[in-house]
Amino acid sequence: MIYGYCRVSTDDQSISLDNQRQELEAHAEKHGRKIDRIFLDEDVSGKVPLRDRPQGKVMWDLLEKGDLVLVTKLDRGWRNTADAAGTLATWRQYGVKLSILDFPIDTATDEGEMMFCQFASWAQYERKRIGRRVSDAFGYLKRNGKPYAGTRPFGWVRGDKEWVPCERERVLGNRVVDMRDRGMSWNAITLCLCREGVRKPATKKTSSGWYHPPDVRSLCRAARAGYPAVPQASWLGAQPEETPPAAVSHGPLTASAG
Repeated sequence: MIYGYCRVSTDDQSISLDNQRQELEAHAEKHGRKIDRIFLDEDVSGKVPLRDRPQGKVMWDLLEKGDLVLVTKLDRGWRNTADAAGTLATWRQYGVKLSILDFPIDTATDEGEMMFCQFASWAQYERKRIGRRVSDAFGYLKRNGKPYAGTRPFGWVRGDKEWVPCERERVLGNRVVDMRDRGMSWNAITLCLCREGVRKPATKKTSSGWYHPPDVRSLCRAARAGYPAVPQASWLGAQPEETPPAAVSHGPLTASAG
């Protein structure tokens, strides 16, 4: 049996699953072969061992002596030296062949195995370098009060390249602060917003949703803090617990949605 394996952890079109599939099929056709099945692992990091990946495990459990596994590039299969070396050694022991399209070396030989492990080591090093660059970038953004994660901070929406103030939600946040100061409970405020049809801003990844009591509480605290331009998890826990205001009389819940 001939199996193809593809993996992607980003939306980069140059290494997309569809692109990898096409490369594998073109390679097989060029050599007069036909791939029996292609396994696709999407949004899976290369540091995860092949046998622990959803489709990688399925493929692994089907392998038998004489089978051939095709992979477009070494880093699509492995970015972990130990996993790469262990996988190749196990497959060689059980008679499973491996062919990497951009690695024109016979991994069935001792020399090919040595070169394979060396290249896998470089792939692991590259992954660690990328991790350090991402960490450094997040650190810079965090130190300078800029958004550094995908979670939308209350009072902000994502623009083309950065968070921009969401005036509609800020007006709502100020209103929630006023409602809270008038003695309304979180549930009462939430019910008021639901009755008025007030919803959270839509994002590029999620549609507009309803505010729930935890959302209302976080929005209120964000408003009191001046709408920090970072995800609430980084500052919310550092704030002192708010003491519920004493219940007071307030008017009907019919104010406009702001």
